[in-house]
Amino acid sequence: MGWFKLFIAVIVLYLGQSYYLLSSDHVEQFLADNNALTMNDPVAACDNYSDDVTVMINHHTPQGIWKFEGGKDELCGYMKQSQAALVVTQASTSGYFENMEVTTSFPWQKARASYDEISNVRMGALGSISSKTHEILSIKRTLTGLEIVSVDSTGGTKR
Repeated sequence: MGWFKLFIAVIVLYLGQSYYLLSSDHVEQFLADNNALTMNDPVAACDNYSDDVTVMINHHTPQGIWKFEGGKDELCGYMKQSQAALVVTQASTSGYFENMEVTTSFPWQKARASYDEISNVRMGALGSISSKTHEILSIKRTLTGLEIVSVDSTGGTKR
């Protein structure tokens, strides 16, 4: 009978941790931390994406529409290039989320996060670029935390 109580306790603990990890506040903090990591250490940020992540980005720029589709290798390569460009131009970045909505349900293994991200990149004498994008991410719970499974991003430069 003791093993049964232990088994029930482990299940309750696992579900409780899952509920916490996929709570709106925790997911928002995870995404904010991921954004900061992307700008400072893109190699480490790649660990926040599942090996089979799907990425679709469709952004409007002054030069036209920029589209990006791919998986983890393409995304991580893009993040490394972006971070290198920020270093070369001595740029500083800032950003925040608006309209964050996180949906999940029992047994709290997956979540969907939908939000607007406002970003500003300042490049000294080159000026600054502001953008607003709408992001939809699928996130899953793993044994070690959270992983991003899909990214769908639309929007672009603010005019």
